[in-house]
Amino acid sequence: MEYFILRQDQSITSPIIPLKTDLDDNFVCSSVFGEVIEKENALYLDYLEKPRRIVSEQLKKLLVKYEDNLAFTAIVFTDVMKGTQRIYWLLDIVKKHCISHETTYYPDGRIKELVINPKKVELDCIFQVDSKRESFTIVNLDVAESLLRRPFLGIQLQRVKLERR
Repeated sequence: MEYFILRQDQSITSPIIPLKTDLDDNFVCSSVFGEVIEKENALYLDYLEKPRRIVSEQLKKLLVKYEDNLAFTAIVFTDVMKGTQRIYWLLDIVKKHCISHETTYYPDGRIKELVINPKKVELDCIFQVDSKRESFTIVNLDVAESLLRRPFLGIQLQRVKLERR
């Protein structure tokens, strides 16, 4: 099986900007309102990495088809100035300790090249890899192909190396 890092497309220079930044890993709520700033020509992306992993309604529908143990919390993005609201979802993903000893690091501890051990992934299609300094959302080939077949905005995929056996 092949795996890919799911990332927010950083080449899009005018995404919406959530103002609520206290959505840390311990945040639990059934739903929340989040104020956003819509700059001129602002785009509502389907995947946001900051302040936490946030997905659009359409992306949520796709992800649950592949993984039934994903947890979501509704968040309503509101632009008070423009009077607009859109429903998004905070994504809570299973964390896997699958970083291979072949992974290379920068001197400051950030990952230079991620390598995962496929034996530790089991059958999960979507999961999170945690390292000391950063976190990655990983999807398998089936999910990646499905993402690419649809008109999602703001998503990048990067192939992940697998540990040599």
